[in-house]
Amino acid sequence: MAAIAGMRGTGSWGSDERPKNYRELLLRLFPHDKAPLMAIMSKLKEESVDDPEFKVFIKGIPQQVVQVLTAGYNATDDPVVVPISGTNLNTYFKPGHVVMNIDTGEVMWVTVSSTANQITCSRPHTKYAGDLNDYVLVIGTAHAEGADVPAAIEYPPSVVSNFTQIFRNVINQTRTARATRLRTGDQVKEAQKECLLLHNIEMEKAFLFGEAKEDTTGQPKRTTKGLYKFISSNVKDYTAGLDIDTWENDLENIFRYGSSQKLLLAGARVINCMNKLARSNSSVDLGPRAETYGLRVWSYLTPFGELVMKLHPLLSENTIFNKWGFIIDLDQLRYRYLAGSDTKYLRNRQGPGIDGVMDEYLTEAGLECRFEETHAVIKNLSSVIV
Repeated sequence: MAAIAGMRGTGSWGSDERPKNYRELLLRLFPHDKAPLMAIMSKLKEESVDDPEFKVFIKGIPQQVVQVLTAGYNATDDPVVVPISGTNLNTYFKPGHVVMNIDTGEVMWVTVSSTANQITCSRPHTKYAGDLNDYVLVIGTAHAEGADVPAAIEYPPSVVSNFTQIFRNVINQTRTARATRLRTGDQVKEAQKECLLLHNIEMEKAFLFGEAKEDTTGQPKRTTKGLYKFISSNVKDYTAGLDIDTWENDLENIFRYGSSQKLLLAGARVINCMNKLARSNSSVDLGPRAETYGLRVWSYLTPFGELVMKLHPLLSENTIFNKWGFIIDLDQLRYRYLAGSDTKYLRNRQGPGIDGVMDEYLTEAGLECRFEETHAVIKNLSSVIV
């Protein structure tokens, strides 16, 4: 099968191959366990940062479309002042732009765009009244013969920022306990495995639900923003149940931007509903896929793209989040760690007089989520309407 979009590597571990860091070690030891997002992200693109606050400048293709504000405009004025919504969106237009009111079909020529939140247009074609919330779209430029060079225009990027968060999980054993033989095996190695798993589970939950915050009282303490706080455009609440028409309409919006293959990490109830939706609609292709990086996934084929589905144990274990899911465009995620502070196992952290041993796993890292409109959140999905 094709790898999940955004991943790198072959997905297989050779007998002599060693993971390059502790996050990849977790993927090797616990491929089906509690933190599938962290397991997958250990094979995604990752970048170090040199400051605990990191930013990325993003710019998509300009949509060049705005809505008419206030009460619209009438059908007689020529030229006409078109009020538009949004701060400084007049800077998206320039004299020479040809625009069309999508709702009326009227084509106009922009003559002035220097006044905030409005543009002035001449009307060489059939005139129609413009109503509140009509959409005005740039459809090109037109200039007279011999005209001087027109005004330049640019679309500034948006800034997405987040913080790295310090995650620490400790193994604390007395000297006597470490020397005691147990029937359950090597207790030190077992404690290391359990501590690493807990460390990644807590990072997983932060990357799903965390909120960005910096507290500068005393030494700074920071938390990273997770997917739930990043995503705002595609938050789908299915409290009333889900039918195939609603689901296909929502998938059309979710796949409008970004990759043609996305990953759904969801609670058991959501996966159950997806299966029921597939069984009740013969046009839906839902089938198992081969393992990818140790994860058994299912594929939901749609006209808009492929939705790769994976049961998320942590969501499933919670009565509320069992009905939740996250649709993720993996091309738009990055694991960002402070330089020199990716997951490390630090030994002998105890004080000099302690009769015991304290080791810890320590990570300072955060989540970079680009283009939040390429992702989605599913909430309260517990039933299917057939």
